[in-house]
Amino acid sequence: MSFTISLLLKFLIFTQTLSSEVVGVMDGDTIELRMVSNDPRNKARKGKNLRIRLAHVDCPERGMPFYQNAKKFTSEKCFRKTVKIIHKNEYDRYGRLIGEVILPDGRNLNQELVKAGLAIHYKKYSSSWVYSKLEIEARIKKIGIWSN
Repeated sequence: MSFTISLLLKFLIFTQTLSSEVVGVMDGDTIELRMVSNDPRNKARKGKNLRIRLAHVDCPERGMPFYQNAKKFTSEKCFRKTVKIIHKNEYDRYGRLIGEVILPDGRNLNQELVKAGLAIHYKKYSSSWVYSKLEIEARIKKIGIWSN
């Protein structure tokens, strides 16, 4: 019981949220918020709109099959909408804040991408069993990138 409580407290202490309008979709797993950040970890993005790298997932890159599908999916779900970002104040090497995107309807965009077969669970940076399970389900259903 105390282990569960300490784990929950750890999650609550280290997790932060922010809310802003999505003004850009770079690709399936990177969005841009109408919010200027002056955090030095933003590197070249300092003083510009804040870019978010979706945690736990990796979408196809430009030129790969399903790249456009993933980008379109992300755009349809969040472009010009106010979303909530759940994050641990961690940045990637490109100065993007790493986080989970909560859509206006309460769904998690990161998880929805994996469910739709438009992203893989990025096991190199995530050990989440939730994302693993969603990827396995998409593979079994042979949807999106798993349709071949």
